[in-house]
Amino acid sequence: MNFSLLNVSIGYISKHGLQSFLLVLGIALGVALVVSVDLANQSANRSLALSTETLTGGFSHRITADGSGIEERLYRELTLVPGVRAISPHVEGYVKAPPLDGRTFRILGIDPLAGAGPGRGERSYMEYVPEGALDELLTEPGGVLVSGDISSKYELDVGTTLELEYGADTIAVRVIGIIDTGEESVPESLGGVFIADISTAQELLGKIGLLTYIDIAVDEDTPEGKAALSRIREILPAGARVERPGNLAESTRSMTRAFELNLLALSLLALFVGVFLIYNTVTFSVLQRREMYGTLRALGVTRRQVFGMVLSEALVIGLIGALAGLALGVLLGRGIVGLVTRTINDLYFTLTVTDFTVSYYTLLKGLLLGVAASVFAALIPAAEASGVKPAGAFRRSLLESSLLKSIPVLSLIGIALLLLGVFAIYLPGSGLGLSLVSLFLILLGSSFLVPLATNRLTRLYSVLLRRAGAVYRMAPGNIIRSISRTGVAIASLTIAVSVIVSVDIMIGSFRTTVADWLDYTLNADIFISMPSGSISGDAGIDPGIIDRLKGVPGVDRAATVRRVILNTPRYGRLNLVAVTEDVGIKNRKFLWSESGGADLWKKMQSGSVLVSESFANRNGIKHVPGAVVELPTDSGSMEFKISGVYYDYGAQGGIVLMSDELYREYWKDRLITSVAAFVSPGSDVGRVMEEMRNSISGRYNLTLRSNRGLKESAIDTFDRTFTITTALRILVVIVAFIGVLSSLMSLQLERAREFGVLRALGVTVSQLRRMTFLENGIIGLTAGMLSIPIGVVLSLILIYVVNLRSFGWTLEFSAEPRYFIEALVIALVAAVCAGIYPAFRIGKLNTASLMREE
Repeated sequence: MNFSLLNVSIGYISKHGLQSFLLVLGIALGVALVVSVDLANQSANRSLALSTETLTGGFSHRITADGSGIEERLYRELTLVPGVRAISPHVEGYVKAPPLDGRTFRILGIDPLAGAGPGRGERSYMEYVPEGALDELLTEPGGVLVSGDISSKYELDVGTTLELEYGADTIAVRVIGIIDTGEESVPESLGGVFIADISTAQELLGKIGLLTYIDIAVDEDTPEGKAALSRIREILPAGARVERPGNLAESTRSMTRAFELNLLALSLLALFVGVFLIYNTVTFSVLQRREMYGTLRALGVTRRQVFGMVLSEALVIGLIGALAGLALGVLLGRGIVGLVTRTINDLYFTLTVTDFTVSYYTLLKGLLLGVAASVFAALIPAAEASGVKPAGAFRRSLLESSLLKSIPVLSLIGIALLLLGVFAIYLPGSGLGLSLVSLFLILLGSSFLVPLATNRLTRLYSVLLRRAGAVYRMAPGNIIRSISRTGVAIASLTIAVSVIVSVDIMIGSFRTTVADWLDYTLNADIFISMPSGSISGDAGIDPGIIDRLKGVPGVDRAATVRRVILNTPRYGRLNLVAVTEDVGIKNRKFLWSESGGADLWKKMQSGSVLVSESFANRNGIKHVPGAVVELPTDSGSMEFKISGVYYDYGAQGGIVLMSDELYREYWKDRLITSVAAFVSPGSDVGRVMEEMRNSISGRYNLTLRSNRGLKESAIDTFDRTFTITTALRILVVIVAFIGVLSSLMSLQLERAREFGVLRALGVTVSQLRRMTFLENGIIGLTAGMLSIPIGVVLSLILIYVVNLRSFGWTLEFSAEPRYFIEALVIALVAAVCAGIYPAFRIGKLNTASLMREE
């Protein structure tokens, strides 16, 4: 583009600063959502990776065991195996730290003398322990090391004592040293960890004589390494196994991929709406300058130069918007990383994230997405601008009539995209990614049908307004006569509101389903459990509490639940839940079961298990007799017959449910996780709960909740899980609102001459403003009405396809009327509010000047 055309572009942009600002803002918000979600997901994954990589060093394999853990004697035997180049035992458990904002931390017990694995590529973090602290680490009861980041954030000094919650117990630790390496990766990975000597960790966590895992360094590419691994497998006790550390991390990370993909899809949707905004604004700038383009063509400017001029403008504005979006995305990412982490903790596993990591790859991706979206959206307007002929530049009606004639073609394209989206859903082997692609195809196809639907609805509005004044009867016709401008505005608002409708229905259906599930699952009167956030994979309550609770007046009987996390080679991480009869199968809803009632419970006592729907779907377990599940027990790997598949929404990873008797037979574990107490008929639940608190106070750190209280707590957790989704969809609406505002502003600016003529004919400013608001209302009502069927279709796909493939849960479809009312209200309010400024400008028009131009 030459300098003369550059000056023309700069002059136009400077005269329409607000319009350009809205365009930049729309691009920035779209890019910011993509970048912030990506950065938050990366921070969570980086925390998981660093916890594994930095703390395991260069060790090649890890020995683990489910249940109570690994006996110490195995460690001594492994030190004598030839070919093992390094070995390091560990004990770990998760604790809640009320003095530190109630955060969850990991207590990691290590052998300070074992050192790091060979080939680590960096020094052991133990080399950074302050002088003298190593002796205290080995000798000081409850002594722990903390990272410099945690020390600075919470003002922890050497000698500070902290009371932590572990299961039902309160434990005290004392800071004896601060690890401050000056290297970025080491303190970041230790940000959620208290490091203790292995014997100290065993005492704190109640694991005397036991280890959680053992890291070893073996070169399996050499004969000595292969022989060492073979020997290790021979001496491993039943229930223990050797695996690569990365396998467990990968299994853990894979559980969150569906969640992260859904978040990314929602952020891309904002960019999708932003593309509409860009197309909208660039199209309007082209339409506003048709006369100028005609003049330029008459002066000898070529079509290629005009095309390049429009694309260059979009490129520059897109670049500015994308850069602003990167900065905003980093700020948003810092805010939502906590929401992402909290959701992962609620649904999957305990994860501590202390640092927010900014990836240059993500920033580059966001920049390219913003610029590419801007240029892509500007292609059609640029082609339109380059095609302006000098003779037809002032004949706006030709363009609108040609667009009206193209509505059937646009509709056919929309139908084709809809069919392609539906086809993508039912493709054999189609996964979650393809399902999300199908959603975007359906959204895009729906947007192509908006002009046709708008054309039909405006005819209906004309009939309804036939008895109104002449000025108001013009409103529907004005919309269809300006379809090149109003069509895209209605489409962008329709898409944004339809997304809100679909997400509302999906979340509402999920919430209703969970509430119903809680009603038939929580059948006891009082529930006693460990404090939320302090539950480790194997933390538990001394079963002696049962006798104390049964001795409380008004308690009829008590049932127990034992929940542990198993890391299995075949299924990855899963929840194993052992229950007694009163909470075993009563009131559960089944997709399939061999029998029911007492017969099913007898089968479970005899050796069969139940599995949750999500576990069955994740692992391809068919709902037929003869299916089995293989679990690592303390007695070795065992197969258990599956007697039923039941609905459950408590753990996305899936649950294997067995009788308490069967669990105690195969696992050397006497602890329990929670207790369900049933109150005698006629007894006051509140009074019984108070008696229970008095009975266990001073000895157990437990949470007591009534049936109602626990349901409310579960619903609170559910609502907290979807907080980030709510925040993101609000930002999607903001992007759409900006698009509508830009559209209406451009529409009113271009109609200035028309308004001048109407004013000359005697139409008052007040009438023009009411006509403008009526047009805006029609635009909003049209978008709201169109968004409802599109939103319902999208919600059906989200519930029965995307949600099922993401989480493995079958939900009951529930669409409340308020969702549709909200859609209409949001669309109407957005359109009317966006028209306030353009309507205000009508009073500023100079009628005489406009008439001279006309």
